[in-house]
Amino acid sequence: MGKYDETYKRIREAVYSVRLIDTHEHLVQEKERLASKPDLFETILQHYLSSDLVSSGLSMKDLEELRNPNLPLTERWEIFKPFWENVQNTGYAWALKIAFRDLYGISELTDKTYIKLAKAMEERNKSGLYEWVLREKARIERIILDTSTDTPVEEVDRRFFSPVIRFRDFIMVKSRVELEALETRCGRKIHSLNDLVDSLKAEFRRVYPHVVGVKIGLAYMRTLKFDKVSFREAEEVFNNIYKQETFDRITIGKTRRTVPAGLSLNECKPLQDFMVHKVIQFASEMDLPIQIHTGLQEGNENIITNSNPTLLVNLFREYKEVKFDIFHGSYPYIGELAALAKNFPNVYVDMCWLHIISPYKAREALSEWLDTVPSNKIFGFGGDYRFIEGVYGHSVIARENIAKVLADKVAEGILTDEQAMKIAEKLLRKNAEKLFLKKRV
Repeated sequence: MGKYDETYKRIREAVYSVRLIDTHEHLVQEKERLASKPDLFETILQHYLSSDLVSSGLSMKDLEELRNPNLPLTERWEIFKPFWENVQNTGYAWALKIAFRDLYGISELTDKTYIKLAKAMEERNKSGLYEWVLREKARIERIILDTSTDTPVEEVDRRFFSPVIRFRDFIMVKSRVELEALETRCGRKIHSLNDLVDSLKAEFRRVYPHVVGVKIGLAYMRTLKFDKVSFREAEEVFNNIYKQETFDRITIGKTRRTVPAGLSLNECKPLQDFMVHKVIQFASEMDLPIQIHTGLQEGNENIITNSNPTLLVNLFREYKEVKFDIFHGSYPYIGELAALAKNFPNVYVDMCWLHIISPYKAREALSEWLDTVPSNKIFGFGGDYRFIEGVYGHSVIARENIAKVLADKVAEGILTDEQAMKIAEKLLRKNAEKLFLKKRV
């Protein structure tokens, strides 16, 4: 064994010894996972791999058929098989292959093994599943959970999760129907912009004991440039919602209703910008960090330039006291994020999702960030999955990436063994622990 191999072995052992703080997941609660029999394709094609399949040529109609558990698995495998061959080189596929191998003993997904894998998933779908995958296999101590799912923050399983919350329905409101839904949820009337702001503040106070941060994921719908907007400009948009004199026919539950039409997203931008600033201001008052989606959007045919992290500079400059956790390494804007985190004390780099977007680019990015950004400002892992198999596979890729980058730094004489091991613990645990869990778990 050569000198580098010995160094890599030591660093890798140190990396695998760390119990992770996972900065970002979309997992359902275990009881929801156990409530129904898991279907192989419905589970693994919730996101990520499905996007690669579509990119390789799979039609949306065929994707919906693959996700339909009422269709025979054998028929769906025949649809899946040629496209699986196309995408096995990607990070999304790699993460799943690791999970299939380590969790279910399936080394390759083939004609001979897919039914065996489906049965193994069914057999493991019992109480203790999350403990086995997350704690025992992935060695994850705690997960920062994005509660964009239907589970209220009060009902999140505290054995595994510490939630962050979105306020999208306050920010993106554009119709009378949406305002009425907010009124029902908040238990108070909303007839003015002041009412909307007061309701937002009351919601902050209600959820504060249960959450460890706030999430802004609006890059899927619009640009991340949140301008400084006056109350009067935002109020004019709010009032225009009530002024609409055209109507839509919509279905709410099983009831068909005629309702006042809403405004377009573009028409509502001043109100959205105003409310984003209010969300950040209230988060500041409560000392809650802000997580922001930047870079690649999941799915297909998105507008990547909407999510360039440099669009957020005005927020970083104005809210110096707020800590901003910038997601996904801003891929492909990795260099831009390096410059932002280097310049602004309140900007943090988060590698959630990045290790499976491109394992190679994640290593290259981490190497660059370790050259430019203080090591206390980098979060090394967030699985960003809706299902636990993906979390496990991603965690393995992340650990391997971090071990390789740190071993390279030691081999180059940039870091000592001791420094590399300390940085590994920061990246995988201590930095996130300090930012999110300093008060409560």
